[in-house]
Amino acid sequence: MERIGVAVVGLGYAGRQHLDAYLKNPAVEVKMVCDTPAACEKIPMSGHFRCVADLKEVIESDDVALVSICTPDYLHCEQALAAINAGKHVFCEKPLATSIPECERIVDAVGRKGVKFLTGQVLRFAPFFISLKKICDSDLIGRVFFAESDYIHDLRPFLHGWRANPATAGDITVGGGCYSVDLLRWIVGDVEEVYATGNKLSATVSPFPVDNVIMTLKFADGAIGKVQITVGCRRPYALNLSIYGTKGTIINDRMFTEQIDGLEDFITLPLAKKSEFQYYDREIDALISSILNNSETPVPAIDGAKTVAVCIAGIEAMKTNRPVRVHSF
Repeated sequence: MERIGVAVVGLGYAGRQHLDAYLKNPAVEVKMVCDTPAACEKIPMSGHFRCVADLKEVIESDDVALVSICTPDYLHCEQALAAINAGKHVFCEKPLATSIPECERIVDAVGRKGVKFLTGQVLRFAPFFISLKKICDSDLIGRVFFAESDYIHDLRPFLHGWRANPATAGDITVGGGCYSVDLLRWIVGDVEEVYATGNKLSATVSPFPVDNVIMTLKFADGAIGKVQITVGCRRPYALNLSIYGTKGTIINDRMFTEQIDGLEDFITLPLAKKSEFQYYDREIDALISSILNNSETPVPAIDGAKTVAVCIAGIEAMKTNRPVRVHSF
């Protein structure tokens, strides 16, 4: 079977992880990577792929069928569109884009060109969260009426390069919040309305408008939720998840359910929980399977767009101090 030609665009942390995963996958062949010469010098060049500085070379290459977009958030839209319009499959790191119009352009282009598109919402590929979703999809905790997730990350050591520039840094509500928002959307369902408030007291040197955000969510099925996003905290990284149902409750790796007679306290679920979730290989396996089997990817462009739309509604709610309806695609 002929292997799928791949190009990785952007050789930062995520790009190097993508590259490593592709090099280990027997179904693909890395044809080129795209970044500055200085960035290329930092990766081991096997001699089997080229490093180019111009995205145009990737887009025009007949050898490349799949492009991984691992560049700063503000570049995702135009680079993804260039690849899609050239008829190439795309793996775009989260967030899909940074605005509603950008998301709409990507969703429309994927529909027109019929390519496979995966949004890099990696938590959906973590065995820990997959197991919790299966529990929620069963009747073990009943109907979900409240859910919350926290994205807690001290980003101060990472405030350099594009993240330190107010013109390119974006908003943590999208850049960080998309993790927790997408996790809740995946487990509970689509969000209809958002209210949010924020402050900037912990990472005051950051270029972000706020460094701590609380969003309250109204889901389409009547459940409500909460997301906290904080990037100036003095504590280790954490991504917490709590799900409250009519028959039980899940708090991270602990569960209580009235379905087990005599249970008086939470039980600890025997699930491995990593401090950070790095499952790029699982994402790539899923995308390759979708390409080979002509099936939908687990996180298509429309899913990435819906998650960004919730975050954008949160930003608008902070500006207007009122609940905001989530844009519908």
